Amino acid sequence: MSYDVEIGKLLSGRRELKDKGKFLLCSTNQTIQEISTFAPHEGKFVSRGAMENALYDFCKCAISNYIEEGSNKDVYTFSLYTDSYNGSYLVYINNRASLDENVADCYASYQEKYLINGDELYNQTREEIYSSYKFSEGDYTFMFEEMPECLESYLEVFSCISQETPEYLSNEENYIFEKTIIDSELFLIAIDVIHRLQNDLTQLNRTEDFIAYVSAADGVGGDYLTLSQLVRKCVPEDQLYKAMPDLKTKDLEFRSAVDAIYQLPLTQQVQHWVNVIEGGEFGEGSMKSFWRTDYEAYKQLVELGNPVIPYIKEYLNCNLKDESKEILTIVLKDLVEQADIL
Repeated sequence: MSYDVEIGKLLSGRRELKDKGKFLLCSTNQTIQEISTFAPHEGKFVSRGAMENALYDFCKCAISNYIEEGSNKDVYTFSLYTDSYNGSYLVYINNRASLDENVADCYASYQEKYLINGDELYNQTREEIYSSYKFSEGDYTFMFEEMPECLESYLEVFSCISQETPEYLSNEENYIFEKTIIDSELFLIAIDVIHRLQNDLTQLNRTEDFIAYVSAADGVGGDYLTLSQLVRKCVPEDQLYKAMPDLKTKDLEFRSAVDAIYQLPLTQQVQHWVNVIEGGEFGEGSMKSFWRTDYEAYKQLVELGNPVIPYIKEYLNCNLKDESKEILTIVLKDLVEQADIL
């Protein structure tokens, strides 16, 4: 998907946020309009900084509330679940005791179902279930969604902007948003908040493999975006591999595959990455098989440089899926711009 490429470019620093210096006026009479300056307009100005500060306060409150619940022992994860389309944040925290309890319950349930119907889906070892449950936020006991009033109001208005539904605006005063916030900046804000929280997180009784990171909602990248980019923006690689050894295995497999492709002639390298994009999630060599997004295939093509421009143009004239052509169009545009700079 071209979204995978665009969000990947943003998170990796390969592109700037769109619409810098522009603002969106969300009025009390349920209209949203772009304005070039907010000076002549009255209302609450929502900057990136204001959103970040409100989110930081929300996370600090979640940590305090978690500690007050009396479960502050062997905490192994803190995640900031981010939906950059619907405009929502959730905080998830989990500890070893809760994880072990959930795994034991699931294992017992699976064994019973397997004995009854023989479905191999339920024939899983305790270790397999443990691995699948460890970072499955939806199965955590501790979720925090009660936000400070200002953050909740910001996100309610954001949702109307993002989904283009001004008729659902219910703000009692005008809101003026920096337009860049709509360009998936909720992810960048969340990443910065995770880094700001480092001292606050010391209040938690943490395990040696504790990690704190940003995760993506299913509709805006899900696990693939989380594992390929977001978590890496928050956690040093050695700590990440300690927490997620399976991810290290996938990374080694990916690097080995890329090294093998590099040995091929240029035309075959281009053909391989185009086939990966065209093949989709279940195609041969799919980026999803390495827990990555199509941004990685885009990146490999762009890093081949100017010599591949004619080949990309040729593939754009082939009978490819529209989604594939969108990605290759981005590749071509970026290669041409790269050549102009050089």
